[in-house]
Amino acid sequence: MNIEHKRKILALVIPGLFLQIGCMVLIRILAPNAGNRSAAPPEWISLSLAIGSLIGVLLVIVGLRYYAKAKGYSDVFGLLGLLSCVGVVILAVLPDKTKG
Repeated sequence: MNIEHKRKILALVIPGLFLQIGCMVLIRILAPNAGNRSAAPPEWISLSLAIGSLIGVLLVIVGLRYYAKAKGYSDVFGLLGLLSCVGVVILAVLPDKTKG
């Protein structure tokens, strides 16, 4: 696998996963307080967490696109990023077509 591809993969997938998971955890922490409308978080916080999660998903998709290309697969395999950590595992298990 190309060193340049490895750098791009690590620079995109790891922050994307942390951003996505972090925003989802924060949404879960703030959600129980939403039952009482007076204690609900402001809408801009909920919206910014949702946008952060979406940006995380996009980073994972782009990173997995590079990972698929580095392993000799089509760019379409980058869409496994929609499955988050499961998509990363699926792509990691696929055999490398560039060897040999």
